[in-house]
Amino acid sequence: MSRCKTLLEALGGEAGCKQLSVEFYGRVGKDPVLRPLFPGKSLRCAIEEFSAFLIQFLEGDEAQTQYRWWLSLRESHARFRIGLTERKAWLKHMAETLEAAPLDEWTRKALGQFFLCSSAYVIGKEAAEPEHQELAARWSEQRVLDDAIAAIAAGHDHEATVLAPRFVSRPAVFVGLLARMVQSGRAALISFAVDAVERDASLATCRFGGRTLLHYAAGAGCLELVALLLRHGTNPDIQDNGGHTPLYRAANECASGTGPEVVQALVRAGADVNACSGVMRATALHMAARRGFLEIARTLLDCGAAIDARNSKGDTPLQRAINCRKDAVVQLLVERGSARAARPRGLHR
Repeated sequence: MSRCKTLLEALGGEAGCKQLSVEFYGRVGKDPVLRPLFPGKSLRCAIEEFSAFLIQFLEGDEAQTQYRWWLSLRESHARFRIGLTERKAWLKHMAETLEAAPLDEWTRKALGQFFLCSSAYVIGKEAAEPEHQELAARWSEQRVLDDAIAAIAAGHDHEATVLAPRFVSRPAVFVGLLARMVQSGRAALISFAVDAVERDASLATCRFGGRTLLHYAAGAGCLELVALLLRHGTNPDIQDNGGHTPLYRAANECASGTGPEVVQALVRAGADVNACSGVMRATALHMAARRGFLEIARTLLDCGAAIDARNSKGDTPLQRAINCRKDAVVQLLVERGSARAARPRGLHR
């Protein structure tokens, strides 16, 4: 007897998930109730996010699930003003999409029930649990994942550390949870993340949202985890899916007082202090100047950062600091010898 198809297989695999998302948002794009929820001309990000959710939820290829932006369903919808009217419109278009999709009737019915349940959940309502055995199990797991994220956000550290180990077998999801713990800055959660990496060094190369734990730890100023990951041999210049290095993340995101030490640790491990990242081809010093992170900028200069490096627009770090009114960084860069001739008008004092 042949085994039953999984829901992912019944949907046509990851390609089927992506196509379902494309077809669904093709309808959403014409809806006067739902379209205003998505500012901008394109629904590309919404399409990518929904297909990433489906792939992750149905446990598709780990290389794909790492690019999901959100772990919590409620959190991912919190930025929208949605209620019963929006839910009704959403379900109408989903029902039409499922009806038009090349699915067997059992799969179509099961997915319809799941979306009834999950759409109620995201607006704080209750609905009947899915009857389909696989969907019921996956939905129960998703609820636990939502609870874990909510516990981290609410400062319920013990609850978070009890729930998180349930996702060890799903590295991308587990790394996403560890990233949130590190970003909290709370000692108990950082200790949990450090212990997790010490137990399983392979987590150092796993990604969530296209970033490794080193990107998240550097951005959060978590020196303990940065040092551990570097000891495990993580490439200090590893790029995220936007082409950014951990040093860039530290310079752009780390408001913590440990930022300079994180920079030093990365550079000692071999990070290129003048690496150009992303579309703008900006260096870490450009980002520290833009953000006004004075001590990080000072440390980057001490580590050999090129003071007059130019990004893709031709701007130097000094120009970025002036444009963003980061006067303390402006003063530092001028004192260190940044080319005054390159400065635009209006040095703010």
